[in-house]
Amino acid sequence: MKTVLLINGEKYWKDYFGGFNLVQKNVQTSECIVKDSALYFIDAEGVCKPDVIFWRLGAVNPDLKHRNILELIEYSGIPCVNSTETLLKGYDRLSMLNTLKKLELPVINFDTATKTSQLKNLQRSFPFVVKVGNHHGGFGKSLVTSEEQWEELKDLLFIHQDYVTVEKFIDYKYDIRYLAINDKVWAMKRKGKYWKANSQTQEYQIIAPEKEWIEKVKLLQEYTKADIIAIDVLETENGEKTIVEYNDIPGLSGFPEDTKLEISKTVKNR
Repeated sequence: MKTVLLINGEKYWKDYFGGFNLVQKNVQTSECIVKDSALYFIDAEGVCKPDVIFWRLGAVNPDLKHRNILELIEYSGIPCVNSTETLLKGYDRLSMLNTLKKLELPVINFDTATKTSQLKNLQRSFPFVVKVGNHHGGFGKSLVTSEEQWEELKDLLFIHQDYVTVEKFIDYKYDIRYLAINDKVWAMKRKGKYWKANSQTQEYQIIAPEKEWIEKVKLLQEYTKADIIAIDVLETENGEKTIVEYNDIPGLSGFPEDTKLEISKTVKNR
C-alpha cells in the first residue's frame, strides 16, 4: 500500500484516500531527514517514509525550516502536490507579488521597505493598508485612517525586524476567489465581516467564472506549474477588479465537493 504524507492540512482528507496509507504530520512538530537518498519524516507518533507528499501548510508565516524541508523533498525526488518548485516560488509574499507583476496581471500596487524603521518614508494619502512581513490569514495587517493612528502604528511596529509594504485601501464590494485545479476553474464571491478580505467570511456564493479571469488564473497556473492555485480579486462598487494575492495552498471551504475529489485524484496519480 502506497503512503501519502499529508503535511498539516484538514482532517477530512482521510475520507479521500481509500486504498492508501494516509499519514498526517505537522511541520511544527516534525523533523525531516534524508539518508541514502531516502526521505523520512519523524515526530512523536513515529517515522514515515512517504511515496508522495500532499503539502497543505497554509495561512502561516513560513520560516527557514519550511524552506529547508521543501528543498530536502526536492532533493529526495519524492513527488509533492503542489510541486516543491511551485511552493518555493510562492514561498514569500514579495516573490508572489513579483510573479503577478511579471505576468502583467492587475496586481495591487504597493510601496515597500526592508525594515519598519523606514515607515516614515512610505506614508500615502489616508486611508491605506500596512502589511508587515510574510504573514497570512489577516495577521500582520492594519488599516490606517488618520495621522494619529499612523504615528502610533509606527511606534508599535518599530520593534519588528522585517520588511513592510504599504498599499492603497480598496473599499471592495466583494472578494472573488478564482480556484484552478488541473484544467478546471471555480469561482466564489465572498464578503468578510470587516475590511480585511478573506478573513472572517460571512457570506459566500459559488458563481460562474468569467472567461477573462479564467484566462488570467490559467496563465498564472501555467507559469507556476501548479496543480492547484487560487487568486483573490477585490471588486469595487464601480466594477474595478484588482488581484491582492495568489495562493498555492488555497483553502477549499465553501467550494464544491468536486474540488477535493480533483486534487486528491492528482495526489493519487503521482
